[in-house]
Amino acid sequence: MAKRKYVRYVTKDKLAKVSDENKMHIQKYFNYKNMNLSDSSKTSYESDFNQWLVFINDKFGKGSLMTEDILIMLKDEDGIEDMVDLIEDYVAFCVTVLGNNERRIQRRLSSISSFFLYLLKKRKIKSNPLDYIERPSVRAGEKPQITQTYLSESQLDQIRKHFSKNDDLQLQLYFELSLSTMLRVNAVCNIKVDQIDFETGMISGIKEKEGYIVDGYCSDETMKLIRKWLDYRKENEIESEYLFITKYGGEWKQASKNLMQTYWTKKIGQIIDVPELHPHDFRHSGSSLLFNKGMSLEDVQELLNHRSPDTTLKHYIKRDMKKLQDAKKKFEL
Repeated sequence: MAKRKYVRYVTKDKLAKVSDENKMHIQKYFNYKNMNLSDSSKTSYESDFNQWLVFINDKFGKGSLMTEDILIMLKDEDGIEDMVDLIEDYVAFCVTVLGNNERRIQRRLSSISSFFLYLLKKRKIKSNPLDYIERPSVRAGEKPQITQTYLSESQLDQIRKHFSKNDDLQLQLYFELSLSTMLRVNAVCNIKVDQIDFETGMISGIKEKEGYIVDGYCSDETMKLIRKWLDYRKENEIESEYLFITKYGGEWKQASKNLMQTYWTKKIGQIIDVPELHPHDFRHSGSSLLFNKGMSLEDVQELLNHRSPDTTLKHYIKRDMKKLQDAKKKFEL
């Protein structure tokens, strides 16, 4: 088996382009930690952070991020989801481009996590983004837990058949809406009933990450479920301005992002025996299925609210290789 060629990613020129703000944040972290480590451990820490900061700079330079400053990205709870997206893209980059193994990636994520723990202790952020990410396992014989889940059409059918036999209307709506709109989970939990246009099937003016305002485009099936869900709420005198709700202390309130992420999504994953299913997988799955059905990359990009088609193509599209092979046969040499 041929040895994979080493890819040198961080250079002096690339490192020089990293924002001074991010360099300052990392330097303050090093000063706080005192770096009372061996020279080799210090080198490893610096290598991990340099690679991560260069990756952030690349994403910002390509228009995939509004800001390069880590603390500005994490200025409020909505910014956590943006950082989760970024770190998931970083892990994918480490695997597909750099060829890092599970142990190397775990070390890099541990370094980044320790930095976020420092920011937590200093009350600069409200939660650690690494808490929302599946980390790769390094135990012998285990498969990497670093790839995204792209739901197949057969898995969608399996989930839908389950809901047709089980009365869990709100969970069914959460699944269909997340898949069809491809909204991030913090946008889904912020949807208000008065933002829904039943004529067009659009949900407008949803607050997403870092105060961004986005729109959602629902499937016909999703709109039917919304009407059914609101009718149920009316019949049972359940009132709330939010579409997705849960009962806290005897009162109906907005369902939190954490509830959707840690309970609702996992419950859907159990239906198809995918325990690691994550809300972000609905975005990946919806975008891939639409693209493979013939929707243009530009339209998929717009639905995902991406600033660059490069992000969409590299990290949100899993091509139907059978379809690609069939298409190739028409042009055989």
